Parts: sequence; structure tokens; C-alpha cells
Amino acid sequence: MVSAVALATAGGCEAWDPWAPDHTAHHDVLLAPYGSVSIYQLAWRLDMEVVSADVDRAALRDGRANTVRFTSDPDGQVYVNGQSVWRDGGIAPIGELLFVPLEIENPIRRALASARRRRRATQPKPSPPRRLPPAEPSPPVVIDAGQDGKNVGARGVNGVLEKDINLPVALEVARLLRSRNVPVILTRSDDAPLGLNERAAIANRARARLFVSIHSNSAENSSANGYEVFTARNPDSASVALAEAILQEMAVTGAANRGVREANFRVLVRTTCPSALVELGFLSNSHEAALLVRDSYQRLLAAAVAKGIVRAMATIPPRRPTGNNLDAARAGR
Repeated sequence: MVSAVALATAGGCEAWDPWAPDHTAHHDVLLAPYGSVSIYQLAWRLDMEVVSADVDRAALRDGRANTVRFTSDPDGQVYVNGQSVWRDGGIAPIGELLFVPLEIENPIRRALASARRRRRATQPKPSPPRRLPPAEPSPPVVIDAGQDGKNVGARGVNGVLEKDINLPVALEVARLLRSRNVPVILTRSDDAPLGLNERAAIANRARARLFVSIHSNSAENSSANGYEVFTARNPDSASVALAEAILQEMAVTGAANRGVREANFRVLVRTTCPSALVELGFLSNSHEAALLVRDSYQRLLAAAVAKGIVRAMATIPPRRPTGNNLDAARAGR
């Protein structure tokens, strides 16, 4: 994947920074206002589900029938169970997705807490069950192999295509996780075209525990090298923990550590779970391109990503999916 964050100065373009992403192209980065998050990111923070979302309005709902509705600017209002809790605007579509100021979270959270207290006070206590219900399946980890047969991604200096690096690494990550009894859903296991929105939707339908997208990098300057892990801008603490755990494990490769970075990649801002995007190395660098095509190096990368995911799972509490949600996600891919 060729990533980019445009850097502008009063005098024009800055000198090329070997540790910055490539400035010439990007992989569908949504340039939202600073201090804002997508509707999907906000849903994770509030432990709610996105029930509808378009460029004009969106709605979230929790398991207690509480609903949060958003209308975009110029109205820019938020309602919790029909009660207005925000009239200060700042709710705007970026692409086809609504982004909201992060400060909206607190008034929504207060209104939801009040509503939940009222519901607990009015609802009778349920009778104790006669027998334990069947155990629910564990929420899966969703592994996304970036690019596909239609959108092949970056082309290496040795002619290798990004899609042909990402997929075997993703498949090996899935195999290693399953060997540890971690349920895994792959967004793709072949080169069939798959849209970015659908990749995130697979994770959302499954109420995934974690989402990790695997990519390979490229830059104009052939000396750019190393691995890095991205979260969305203004990430939740769980996404940061996931990214840092993967980054720490990738030290085993001996490559340069470019750190954890933030960018609003579409697959990150549309997921309602902790998510990260891994850049394995630079296909535009002759040394790293030669490594990335080796089976042994791909296995080393996959082991590092899988270990990072397992480490993160120890600190990130799982959400509770339903069997129907899990089946629907599996049917989707």
C-alpha cells in the first residue's frame, strides 16, 4: 500500500523526509478535521452498534434499546432517545462517512447513563434460569489482506505486486492464530475483488474482537525502509495497545522501526472494534523487496503479527457476539 499524509508549508513542499510516508499517493485516507472521529469509532467507544449511516444522518443503538441519532451540518445535532444533547454543529461528511467532534462523546455518555439507570429501575428482575444457556462463540479476530486481483497495490522494484505479499502473510497469520484456538475470519483468501467498505463491514457484522489489515509500503525515495503500524486518528486506547503490541513483536525482523502512526484509512475508521493497519516493509527499497518475496521472511512477519495480536488480546476485553452475527460474517467471506 502506498500511504501518504500531505505536508504543506508556506513556501511550498518540504524536503523529503525518509521517515515520512510517501507524499505522492495514498490508499483512501479520509482527511477529517483534527479532533474528530468517525461514527464507527464513536460506536466502539460507547459500546453501541451502527444501525444506519449515510452522508446526512446516522444512528447508533445498544442492547438496551437506547438510540443515538446524528444529523450533519448545517444542523449538526445529536439526540439520545429523542432528547437533544448537542446543537453545536461540527458533524460533517468526509467522503460518504460522518465524522463528529470527539467532545460529543461525553454528553452522549451522560445521557445514556441516565437512560440506563431509569431502565434498570423500572424493569423487574428476571427469574433465574433453570439451566445455563449454551456458551456463545468467542468473538473473532478479522485479518484483512490488503489489495486484491483488481487493485494490486504497490509494485516493487523487483516487479512483485503488493497483493502477492499481503495475502500469504495474512493467511499465515490466520493459521498461527487458529493454532492457538483464536477464531479468525479472513476478509479475503484469494484475489477476488473486495471493496474497502466491505472489508470493514465483515468485521462489524462479526462484532470482531480485533481487526488487522496487512499491507506493504512504497515511497518515491528508494532508501525509505522499515515497518510501521497505523491506527486511525484520535484512536481509542485498545487500538493503540494493539498497534504497539504488533510493533514490539516485529522487532524480530531486524528492520527499522518506524513507530505507531495515525491516519484515517478507510478500513480503520469504518470498523467498530480496535483496529490497526500494518506496513510490512517497502517494496520500493531493493533490500526489503528482496526480503518480502521470501517465504521464510513472510513467515517471520506473520509470526510477529500473530504474537502481537495474542499479546493485545490479553489486555483488550472481548465483546460478546451472537451466533447469527458470526455466521453472517462467515457467509460474507
